[in-house]
Amino acid sequence: MIVRVTMARLAITSLRLAVPLYLASVLLALGPAAVGIAGLASVSADRPWRGELLGPNWLNLLMELMAGAIYAGGSPGVGLMMMAGLVLVPLAMIGQVIAYSFLAGGILERLGATPGVQTAFWPACRRWFWRSFRLSVLGGVIVMVVGFLVALVTSVAGSIIGPDQSAILHLLAQAIVLGWLELARAVMVERSLRSVGGALRIAARAAVRPMVLAVWVLLALPPVGLLLVSAMPPSIADPSSVSGLLQALMYGQMLAFLSAWTKVVRLAVAAQLALSVRPTSLDVSLKH
Repeated sequence: MIVRVTMARLAITSLRLAVPLYLASVLLALGPAAVGIAGLASVSADRPWRGELLGPNWLNLLMELMAGAIYAGGSPGVGLMMMAGLVLVPLAMIGQVIAYSFLAGGILERLGATPGVQTAFWPACRRWFWRSFRLSVLGGVIVMVVGFLVALVTSVAGSIIGPDQSAILHLLAQAIVLGWLELARAVMVERSLRSVGGALRIAARAAVRPMVLAVWVLLALPPVGLLLVSAMPPSIADPSSVSGLLQALMYGQMLAFLSAWTKVVRLAVAAQLALSVRPTSLDVSLKH
Protein backbone atom coordinates (compact mmCIF):
# COMPACT_ATOMS: atom_id res chain seq x y z
CA MET A 1 0.00 0.00 0.00
CA ILE A 2 2.81 2.40 0.91
CA VAL A 3 4.58 1.60 -2.35
CA ARG A 4 1.42 2.32 -4.36
CA VAL A 5 0.93 5.67 -2.60
CA THR A 6 4.56 6.64 -3.20
CA MET A 7 4.39 5.72 -6.88
CA ALA A 8 1.12 7.62 -7.30
CA ARG A 9 2.60 10.69 -5.60
CA LEU A 10 5.69 10.49 -7.78
CA ALA A 11 3.58 10.16 -10.94
CA ILE A 12 1.45 13.20 -10.04
CA THR A 13 4.51 15.22 -9.07
CA SER A 14 6.34 14.36 -12.29
CA LEU A 15 3.33 15.36 -14.40
CA ARG A 16 3.13 18.73 -12.62
CA LEU A 17 6.86 19.31 -13.01
CA ALA A 18 6.62 18.59 -16.74
CA VAL A 19 4.39 21.64 -17.26
CA PRO A 20 7.19 24.29 -17.06
CA LEU A 21 9.35 22.28 -19.47
CA TYR A 22 6.41 21.86 -21.85
CA LEU A 23 5.54 25.58 -21.80
CA ALA A 24 9.17 26.55 -22.38
CA SER A 25 9.34 24.20 -25.39
CA VAL A 26 6.13 25.57 -26.88
CA LEU A 27 7.15 29.22 -26.46
CA LEU A 28 10.59 28.63 -27.97
CA ALA A 29 9.06 26.81 -30.96
CA LEU A 30 6.58 29.57 -31.80
CA GLY A 31 9.10 31.82 -33.57
CA PRO A 32 10.61 29.25 -35.96
CA ALA A 33 7.18 27.73 -36.64
CA ALA A 34 5.54 31.08 -37.45
CA VAL A 35 8.35 32.23 -39.76
CA GLY A 36 8.58 28.82 -41.44
CA ILE A 37 4.84 28.65 -42.11
CA ALA A 38 4.86 32.22 -43.47
CA GLY A 39 7.64 31.22 -45.86
CA LEU A 40 5.83 28.04 -46.84
CA ALA A 41 2.64 29.96 -47.60
CA SER A 42 4.61 32.33 -49.84
CA VAL A 43 6.45 29.54 -51.66
CA SER A 44 3.38 27.38 -52.22
CA ALA A 45 1.45 30.20 -53.98
CA ASP A 46 -1.98 28.81 -54.90
CA ARG A 47 -1.14 25.15 -54.27
CA PRO A 48 -3.09 23.57 -51.39
CA TRP A 49 -0.49 22.56 -48.83
CA ARG A 50 -2.21 22.36 -45.44
CA GLY A 51 -3.35 18.76 -45.84
CA GLU A 52 0.11 17.48 -46.81
CA LEU A 53 1.80 19.54 -44.08
CA LEU A 54 -0.40 17.94 -41.42
CA GLY A 55 0.16 14.43 -42.76
CA PRO A 56 3.02 11.93 -42.89
CA ASN A 57 4.38 13.39 -46.18
CA TRP A 58 5.16 16.83 -44.73
CA LEU A 59 8.92 16.51 -45.33
CA ASN A 60 8.44 15.60 -48.99
CA LEU A 61 6.17 18.64 -49.35
CA LEU A 62 8.82 20.98 -47.91
CA MET A 63 11.60 19.61 -50.11
CA GLU A 64 9.43 19.74 -53.25
CA LEU A 65 8.28 23.32 -52.67
CA MET A 66 11.78 24.51 -51.77
CA ALA A 67 13.29 22.87 -54.87
CA GLY A 68 10.57 24.29 -57.11
CA ALA A 69 10.95 27.81 -55.70
CA ILE A 70 14.74 27.76 -56.04
CA TYR A 71 14.51 26.39 -59.62
CA ALA A 72 12.04 29.14 -60.53
CA GLY A 73 14.42 31.84 -59.33
CA GLY A 74 13.66 31.98 -55.64
CA SER A 75 11.11 33.96 -53.67
CA PRO A 76 10.91 35.79 -50.34
CA GLY A 77 9.38 32.64 -48.90
CA VAL A 78 12.60 30.69 -49.52
CA GLY A 79 14.51 33.25 -47.48
CA LEU A 80 11.99 33.01 -44.66
CA MET A 81 12.15 29.22 -44.61
CA MET A 82 15.95 29.24 -44.64
CA MET A 83 16.01 31.80 -41.84
CA ALA A 84 13.65 29.62 -39.81
CA GLY A 85 15.69 26.46 -40.40
CA LEU A 86 19.22 27.81 -40.25
CA VAL A 87 18.90 30.63 -37.72
CA LEU A 88 15.76 30.44 -35.60
CA VAL A 89 15.77 26.67 -35.03
CA PRO A 90 19.39 26.64 -33.72
CA LEU A 91 18.56 29.65 -31.51
CA ALA A 92 15.50 27.81 -30.19
CA MET A 93 17.67 24.75 -29.45
CA ILE A 94 20.09 26.92 -27.47
CA GLY A 95 17.08 28.38 -25.65
CA GLN A 96 15.96 24.83 -24.85
CA VAL A 97 19.33 24.09 -23.24
CA ILE A 98 19.13 27.28 -21.17
CA ALA A 99 15.53 26.62 -20.12
CA TYR A 100 16.29 23.02 -19.16
CA SER A 101 19.38 24.06 -17.21
CA PHE A 102 17.26 26.61 -15.34
CA LEU A 103 14.35 24.29 -14.54
CA ALA A 104 16.32 21.10 -13.77
CA GLY A 105 17.53 22.28 -10.36
CA GLY A 106 14.03 23.11 -9.17
CA ILE A 107 12.67 19.84 -10.54
CA LEU A 108 15.37 17.82 -8.77
CA GLU A 109 14.78 19.59 -5.46
CA ARG A 110 11.04 18.91 -5.72
CA LEU A 111 11.66 15.26 -6.61
CA GLY A 112 14.01 14.85 -3.65
CA ALA A 113 11.83 16.70 -1.17
CA THR A 114 10.48 14.92 1.92
CA PRO A 115 6.83 13.88 1.43
CA GLY A 116 4.55 16.58 2.79
CA VAL A 117 7.28 19.24 2.65
CA GLN A 118 7.00 21.84 -0.11
CA THR A 119 10.27 23.24 -1.48
CA ALA A 120 10.40 26.63 -3.21
CA PHE A 121 10.55 25.74 -6.90
CA TRP A 122 11.62 29.00 -8.58
CA PRO A 123 14.27 29.94 -5.99
CA ALA A 124 15.74 26.45 -6.44
CA CYS A 125 15.80 26.97 -10.22
CA ARG A 126 17.72 30.23 -9.77
CA ARG A 127 20.06 28.74 -7.18
CA TRP A 128 21.18 25.87 -9.41
CA PHE A 129 21.04 27.56 -12.79
CA TRP A 130 24.68 28.48 -13.38
CA ARG A 131 26.08 25.17 -12.19
CA SER A 132 23.45 23.27 -14.16
CA PHE A 133 24.18 25.39 -17.24
CA ARG A 134 27.92 24.75 -16.94
CA LEU A 135 27.16 21.04 -16.76
CA SER A 136 24.97 21.31 -19.87
CA VAL A 137 27.72 23.10 -21.82
CA LEU A 138 30.39 20.64 -20.69
CA GLY A 139 27.98 17.79 -21.44
CA GLY A 140 27.47 19.09 -24.98
CA VAL A 141 31.23 18.98 -25.54
CA ILE A 142 31.42 15.45 -24.10
CA VAL A 143 28.55 14.27 -26.32
CA MET A 144 30.29 15.67 -29.43
CA VAL A 145 33.63 14.06 -28.49
CA VAL A 146 31.97 10.69 -27.82
CA GLY A 147 30.02 10.97 -31.08
CA PHE A 148 33.26 11.68 -32.96
CA LEU A 149 35.01 8.70 -31.33
CA VAL A 150 32.11 6.37 -32.11
CA ALA A 151 32.06 7.61 -35.72
CA LEU A 152 35.82 7.02 -35.93
CA VAL A 153 35.48 3.47 -34.59
CA THR A 154 32.61 2.61 -36.93
CA SER A 155 34.45 4.03 -39.94
CA VAL A 156 37.60 2.02 -39.14
CA ALA A 157 35.53 -1.12 -38.58
CA GLY A 158 33.30 -0.45 -41.58
CA SER A 159 33.71 -3.93 -42.98
CA ILE A 160 32.48 -5.46 -39.72
CA ILE A 161 29.90 -2.89 -38.55
CA GLY A 162 27.11 -2.13 -40.99
CA PRO A 163 25.09 1.11 -41.14
CA ASP A 164 22.34 -0.29 -38.93
CA GLN A 165 24.78 -1.45 -36.26
CA SER A 166 26.58 1.89 -36.50
CA ALA A 167 23.34 3.81 -35.86
CA ILE A 168 22.51 1.56 -32.89
CA LEU A 169 26.01 2.05 -31.48
CA HIS A 170 25.63 5.83 -31.77
CA LEU A 171 22.27 5.70 -29.96
CA LEU A 172 23.65 3.48 -27.19
CA ALA A 173 26.68 5.71 -26.63
CA GLN A 174 24.53 8.84 -26.56
CA ALA A 175 22.04 7.26 -24.14
CA ILE A 176 24.79 6.23 -21.73
CA VAL A 177 26.55 9.61 -21.83
CA LEU A 178 23.30 11.54 -21.37
CA GLY A 179 22.38 9.27 -18.46
CA TRP A 180 25.75 9.93 -16.85
CA LEU A 181 25.24 13.69 -17.22
CA GLU A 182 21.75 13.52 -15.70
CA LEU A 183 23.10 11.48 -12.80
CA ALA A 184 25.82 14.09 -12.26
CA ARG A 185 23.13 16.81 -12.23
CA ALA A 186 21.16 14.88 -9.62
CA VAL A 187 24.28 14.24 -7.51
CA MET A 188 25.15 17.93 -7.63
CA VAL A 189 21.75 18.93 -6.24
CA GLU A 190 21.40 16.03 -3.78
CA ARG A 191 24.81 16.71 -2.22
CA SER A 192 24.93 20.49 -2.74
CA LEU A 193 28.19 20.26 -4.70
CA ARG A 194 29.92 23.34 -6.03
CA SER A 195 32.10 21.46 -8.55
CA VAL A 196 30.66 20.25 -11.85
CA GLY A 197 33.71 18.08 -12.46
CA GLY A 198 33.35 16.61 -8.98
CA ALA A 199 29.71 15.75 -9.67
CA LEU A 200 30.75 14.01 -12.88
CA ARG A 201 33.43 12.00 -11.05
CA ILE A 202 30.97 10.92 -8.35
CA ALA A 203 28.31 10.02 -10.92
CA ALA A 204 30.86 7.94 -12.84
CA ARG A 205 31.09 5.55 -9.88
CA ALA A 206 27.46 4.55 -10.41
CA ALA A 207 27.27 5.10 -14.17
CA VAL A 208 29.56 2.15 -14.94
CA ARG A 209 27.30 -0.38 -13.22
CA PRO A 210 25.70 -2.75 -15.77
CA MET A 211 22.22 -2.27 -14.29
CA VAL A 212 22.54 1.54 -14.44
CA LEU A 213 23.73 1.37 -18.05
CA ALA A 214 20.72 -0.77 -18.91
CA VAL A 215 18.39 1.74 -17.21
CA TRP A 216 19.70 4.64 -19.31
CA VAL A 217 19.40 2.64 -22.51
CA LEU A 218 15.77 1.78 -21.68
CA LEU A 219 15.01 5.41 -20.80
CA ALA A 220 16.36 6.49 -24.18
CA LEU A 221 13.74 4.44 -26.04
CA PRO A 222 10.66 6.67 -25.32
CA PRO A 223 12.30 9.89 -26.65
CA VAL A 224 13.41 8.05 -29.79
CA GLY A 225 9.89 6.67 -30.22
CA LEU A 226 8.36 10.13 -29.75
CA LEU A 227 10.74 11.55 -32.35
CA LEU A 228 9.72 8.90 -34.87
CA VAL A 229 6.01 9.38 -34.14
CA SER A 230 6.29 13.17 -34.49
CA ALA A 231 8.11 12.76 -37.81
CA MET A 232 5.32 10.53 -39.15
CA PRO A 233 2.03 12.02 -37.93
CA PRO A 234 -1.25 10.37 -38.90
CA SER A 235 -3.22 11.72 -41.84
CA ILE A 236 -6.02 14.17 -41.04
CA ALA A 237 -9.32 13.33 -42.71
CA ASP A 238 -10.26 16.97 -43.38
CA PRO A 239 -7.29 19.26 -42.70
CA SER A 240 -9.17 22.32 -43.93
CA SER A 241 -11.84 22.02 -41.24
CA VAL A 242 -11.63 23.44 -37.72
CA SER A 243 -11.90 19.96 -36.25
CA GLY A 244 -9.01 18.76 -38.41
CA LEU A 245 -6.81 21.64 -37.27
CA LEU A 246 -7.72 21.02 -33.65
CA GLN A 247 -6.96 17.33 -34.05
CA ALA A 248 -3.50 18.09 -35.47
CA LEU A 249 -2.87 20.69 -32.75
CA MET A 250 -3.87 18.33 -29.96
CA TYR A 251 -1.70 15.57 -31.42
CA GLY A 252 1.36 17.83 -31.59
CA GLN A 253 0.86 19.25 -28.11
CA MET A 254 0.36 15.77 -26.64
CA LEU A 255 3.72 14.71 -28.09
CA ALA A 256 5.36 17.89 -26.80
CA PHE A 257 4.04 17.28 -23.28
CA LEU A 258 5.08 13.61 -23.33
CA SER A 259 8.55 14.70 -24.41
CA ALA A 260 8.76 17.08 -21.44
CA TRP A 261 7.47 14.38 -19.10
CA THR A 262 10.12 11.87 -20.24
CA LYS A 263 12.77 14.41 -19.23
CA VAL A 264 11.26 14.68 -15.75
CA VAL A 265 11.16 10.87 -15.50
CA ARG A 266 14.86 10.75 -16.37
CA LEU A 267 15.58 13.27 -13.63
CA ALA A 268 13.47 11.27 -11.17
CA VAL A 269 15.45 8.12 -11.96
CA ALA A 270 18.71 10.06 -11.68
CA ALA A 271 17.62 11.44 -8.29
CA GLN A 272 17.00 7.91 -7.00
CA LEU A 273 20.31 6.63 -8.38
CA ALA A 274 22.15 9.55 -6.79
CA LEU A 275 21.08 8.29 -3.37
CA SER A 276 22.78 4.94 -4.06
CA VAL A 277 26.24 6.47 -4.64
CA ARG A 278 28.21 6.13 -1.44
CA PRO A 279 30.04 9.31 -0.36
CA THR A 280 33.81 9.31 0.08
CA SER A 281 36.17 11.63 1.91
CA LEU A 282 36.88 13.41 -1.36
CA ASP A 283 33.21 14.32 -1.75
CA VAL A 284 33.25 16.43 1.42
CA SER A 285 35.76 18.88 -0.08
CA LEU A 286 33.48 19.45 -3.09
CA LYS A 287 30.59 20.86 -1.03
CA HIS A 288 29.96 24.47 -0.16
